[in-house]
Amino acid sequence: MAQWNNAPRKAAYLFLTLCLGAFLAFLGFKIYQVYGPSHIAVKGVTFGLGAGSTIVKGELPDMKMPTHLPPQVEAQLKRADELYNSGGGELSVEIYESIIALYPELLYPLWKEVNLLFDKAMEDSLNFKEADLEKLHNITDKLKNSYPGSAISLYVESKALYQRGSETSAIELAKAVTEKAPQLLEGRLWYGGLLLKESRFLEATHQIKTAISLSEGNSQKSYETLAEIYHNRGLLDSAAMVLEYSLSKFPVNPKLLLLQGYIEEYKGHFDKAENIYQRILVFNPSYQKAEIAKATLGEKSPPGEGKNITLSPQDKAQVAIDILNPLVDKYPENLPLKEALGIAYLKSRQFDMARFQFQEIQKQDSEYPDIQQRIQETMVKNSKESLAAHLNRALDSLRDVPQTKHDFTTMLGHYLVRYGASPKEFFKKYAITNFRPVKTNVWQESFYIAPYMHTYTVVFDEQNRFRNVHVLVVDSSSNSNHLGIAPEVYTRLLKQNSRISGIGNNTGETDCGDNLVLDATVWETQDNFEMLARIVGTPKEVRMIRYDKKALPEGLKLCDYAKYLMEF
Repeated sequence: MAQWNNAPRKAAYLFLTLCLGAFLAFLGFKIYQVYGPSHIAVKGVTFGLGAGSTIVKGELPDMKMPTHLPPQVEAQLKRADELYNSGGGELSVEIYESIIALYPELLYPLWKEVNLLFDKAMEDSLNFKEADLEKLHNITDKLKNSYPGSAISLYVESKALYQRGSETSAIELAKAVTEKAPQLLEGRLWYGGLLLKESRFLEATHQIKTAISLSEGNSQKSYETLAEIYHNRGLLDSAAMVLEYSLSKFPVNPKLLLLQGYIEEYKGHFDKAENIYQRILVFNPSYQKAEIAKATLGEKSPPGEGKNITLSPQDKAQVAIDILNPLVDKYPENLPLKEALGIAYLKSRQFDMARFQFQEIQKQDSEYPDIQQRIQETMVKNSKESLAAHLNRALDSLRDVPQTKHDFTTMLGHYLVRYGASPKEFFKKYAITNFRPVKTNVWQESFYIAPYMHTYTVVFDEQNRFRNVHVLVVDSSSNSNHLGIAPEVYTRLLKQNSRISGIGNNTGETDCGDNLVLDATVWETQDNFEMLARIVGTPKEVRMIRYDKKALPEGLKLCDYAKYLMEF
């Protein structure tokens, strides 16, 4: 009986013990939160750590932009940061140096400049001068002396060791940086990049995802490295997803675009890949990796783990050629076989051989589907223009194109960018995703506003400065309603441009010979020349040119402008 009476007492003691243990645990947790290491709770960022993840702050001096400086100095710092983020490293270094001269003990500009100099030393060693090396040594020594034993000191020493070829020691120090100062963005990027070079992909992925979260998705280098990790692992779908997202944020980043070009090549989309490489070179003419990628188009093999043999698209095309050649010899009347062989030659960039097969088909059947287009595709070999321009120019005009938002004042190619602007300035104002390169220094956009198809061609000169715009508007309606007078499309666009540029001077119909009769209106100022014209007998087309007046020869007559109007 006593045994039964003790049972409730034991249960009560056990319950009290559990409650006391829970209370002590909770109390310990609260004490740890107050006196233990502080944490950063990161936001949910695409391709970063999960929302609510925490990162220990660790030991690190205040790395934020100082707010106690005069307003003009703060403005200069912000301008330097903007230049750095948009690729203007050289200009940003000059600004940081001028601020360091005024505030030699200020950490923020020292930290920015030392990273810029290290990046230049590793990525552009040919242009890294003796003066740059001396500056790097001076700033490195200053940071190590000012913050001995800190994460900053370990970081700069790790980079210096890597430059001297001590890669193993550099990795160990980089790891120590992330342990000592887990919240240091540059430390995570540096360690993740070194792990990538060692093919330690899983560890590298964690470091870079952490860097993405620390930067709240604003670090271009984080996305570059993550895309490269997935690419080098052979996870091309994952790499493509990272590239698609990050290029929407940083559309002219050369490293992101280069990887995107590689992936298009692996798919055999040589025209898209070459378009991408050309886009890189427009903004970075000296970017050697893009030049090499363009020169080796079709020769690249996709990477991946566990693959003993990989074939490039060009190699795969050669395998197809080896299979199809004897079959075509055996069955010379089988035209689909000949076409398949021609396409294989085209993919391997053996254009003469491809053209021969397509011309043989044309001899046997001149109505064979798309045979003229196939022959045209093979003519790229003899052209200075890009492969993309030849393969897709005709087709692109027929494809559905994304609706480009033009307000009234920018219609008919009235881009609000000064003559002489660089492509970088132009595409900062107008989204490059709306344009495609059609040849060197020439970009084109197309859009449809019923019933008119608009095609605007933007031309930069040999020095890569904005010079002129060519406009072609085609009326797609079935009835032009011109009945011997100016067609509706011409009169409508004339009114539209008059509202933008004022009343122009009408030339009337002028016979230029060779069955070419022009009817045009001209607007001319000290700097600008515009001409809107129709060709009599072609009622559905209206053409317009807008030129930097200094780029046109003097003394031109109306008919002399025909070549400019018809250029695109």
